[in-house]
Amino acid sequence: MSRRDVSAFWTCISKLMTKRQPMQRSKSSNNNNIGELSFEDMEYMLYTIFDDTANGIERCDMRGLTETTLGMAKIVKTLSQQSKRRGEDNSRVILRRLLLSEDMKPNERLFQFLAGASMDKLDRFDARCLSNLAYAYALIDYVPEFDDGSDLFDHIAMKAVDIIAEFNAQDMSNITWAYATVKKPHPVLFEAMGDQVVAREHLEEFDPQALSNIVWAYATSGVPHPSLFEKVANYIVESKSLDRFIPQDFSNTIWAYATAGVRHPSLFDKVANHIVESKSLDRFEPQALSNILWAYAAQVPHPKLFEKLANHIAGLDNLDRFNPQDLSNIVWAYATARVHHPELFQRVAEAAIQRKTEFSKSQAVANLLWSYSAMGIVDKKLFLSFMPTAGKLIDSDTNQGLANIAWAYAVADVDAPTLFNAHFINKCVEKEDGFEIENFRQLHQWHLWQTKEKSNSRLPVDFQERCYDIFISEEPTVSKLQDDVVAQLSSIGLDPKEEVLMGSGYRIDAVVEVNGKTIGIEVDGPSHFIGRSKSPTGSTILKRRQVPSIDG
Repeated sequence: MSRRDVSAFWTCISKLMTKRQPMQRSKSSNNNNIGELSFEDMEYMLYTIFDDTANGIERCDMRGLTETTLGMAKIVKTLSQQSKRRGEDNSRVILRRLLLSEDMKPNERLFQFLAGASMDKLDRFDARCLSNLAYAYALIDYVPEFDDGSDLFDHIAMKAVDIIAEFNAQDMSNITWAYATVKKPHPVLFEAMGDQVVAREHLEEFDPQALSNIVWAYATSGVPHPSLFEKVANYIVESKSLDRFIPQDFSNTIWAYATAGVRHPSLFDKVANHIVESKSLDRFEPQALSNILWAYAAQVPHPKLFEKLANHIAGLDNLDRFNPQDLSNIVWAYATARVHHPELFQRVAEAAIQRKTEFSKSQAVANLLWSYSAMGIVDKKLFLSFMPTAGKLIDSDTNQGLANIAWAYAVADVDAPTLFNAHFINKCVEKEDGFEIENFRQLHQWHLWQTKEKSNSRLPVDFQERCYDIFISEEPTVSKLQDDVVAQLSSIGLDPKEEVLMGSGYRIDAVVEVNGKTIGIEVDGPSHFIGRSKSPTGSTILKRRQVPSIDG
């Protein structure tokens, strides 16, 4: 076999393995594949080609090297996504031995060897080969390091910058995606790539996947490039149709802008309107749905989009394909955007309760519980079900997570002594200096709730005082409706006192004396309710309950 044939072999194998029934066993053979080969013959063939590849790698040109590396990387990616199973194709059994280690990770010695061989010829690599090489190593999430402290991605970036003008749309997409995937942000490379995109007269050569991958890469890497984001957004907005975009393209693009903090209302409107007008959302994967909702909630909520997606999710036969993060992100998005949709929250609660043991990330649990309380949806079964899970994850909770969980249970009014115990208090004290202003306010409300429940789990006195001082320091906001009510009270001679501070730390909108009795008046305008519904927010529910019980 020629060097080109050997390289092409690994590409062909990788393509065969990604087909629906790759390398299928022959019915007339006993556990065989690719024709009538026995296990021994298959093993001999693959080991012979593998040895030929390794022994002849020095004679490969740049294309042969990248084709071999990329083909092997794709095989590794496929195999690592499939667990070992009985009756597995002979080829897969043997390829696992050749390309993967015992722990199902890439054979680092092999890929380090290939990286070294590439380094010897890197100065001759063109743009396509550089991008494919980076893409190959990103597929297997492996960054080869060298004795001088550098790594392969350092060298690829330096070479890429030198020939930056040679990169076409697909090359740019592949290489930026690769660097973001292996968490190797390279500001110089990303600035040069971004400048190349911006310098294009138009972006017609970029297909939707390339565009979405590029902005996703910049957002994931945290490398800002405002001109790039503006250029891509304007191109999408000016496009006559978005029919070429698949759901994943929409998801990656919108997520990227929200994550990078780049506001472009016209882009968000264009994408939202396209999705709303779609006849069916069946092609949208759960992650795409949750990412889109998260992005719009973080930037500019779109009522019609939220309604369409909520109806779709709530109307599904089941939510089995939604993972815990998807479920958490979805309700977080609706709670953040304050969009009322009881059926959706009911379906998500049912799914979350059934799969509570699958929640392994503290943020997903905290956001889930916070979302229900923020929306004023007191699902006691949900809160009781998640008490053990939340307790197990306390050590990994962020400051915001701790405060959100405490506040959520206070709103739900679900006693949780096994969750709010000495360990919880110690974690709060340990992280005290990391709490934001809003977190201290949440903890003050939680402390009021714990006091009412006569719980032994209390914050230390100095911590309590800090929470109280921050809680009462918030400047009250007076709505026009409140002004109108106070004016009417004054007009009938009641002399109302406004924003009266109570012992609990809450402020009452107005207090009047009537026949020797002191009466507190709360003016609950639209901001106290979810959207246009009559459902009060969690904050309103908590205040309505705590002020009478504490201040009388």
